[in-house]
Amino acid sequence: MRILAIDRAAAVVLGLLLLAAGAAVLEWRFDFFGLWKRLDSGAVRDVAESSWFPWAAGAAAIVFAALALWWLIARVPRPVAGKIRLGSSGTDRVEVDVRSVAPRLRESLERNAPVDHVTSSRSHTGTGQLVQLRASVDPRGDGESLRRAADALAASVEKAFPDGEVELRVLIDAPRRPGARKTPRVH
Repeated sequence: MRILAIDRAAAVVLGLLLLAAGAAVLEWRFDFFGLWKRLDSGAVRDVAESSWFPWAAGAAAIVFAALALWWLIARVPRPVAGKIRLGSSGTDRVEVDVRSVAPRLRESLERNAPVDHVTSSRSHTGTGQLVQLRASVDPRGDGESLRRAADALAASVEKAFPDGEVELRVLIDAPRRPGARKTPRVH
């Protein structure tokens, strides 16, 4: 989550810098407000007209393009393998598709805990896969029933996958705004 916040902030700052640079270039070219006439730009003009400037600008553009490409490739979501091997003997093997486990865990949490909205996601860990459930607590719910439901789910996952191939994380968020609920609550 922290990387996403840094990426968003960096993208906003970079976008604002590019907008400011574009506005400066447009002002320089079309002279909308006469800002460049008030500034002494002789030194800048001398540098821009020198013989080495196009080469330096081209090299800087290549470096920035390589950095931008690296940034984009580093943030591409990696696919998570869906199947976990539970056991094998000779030519027989048993595999479980974790993509089918996540919705069942989500439904179980919705049924057994005082929550309004549950989402699930999967990610790869060093030893297997992590199924993360994120739920919004019902405003009338209590902490003890939430803890019991989360513990029961964790125990069932641990029993089903004793080697730790699948781990469960349950995150509970604050209650959603009253208008954001799917179904109306009757008191």
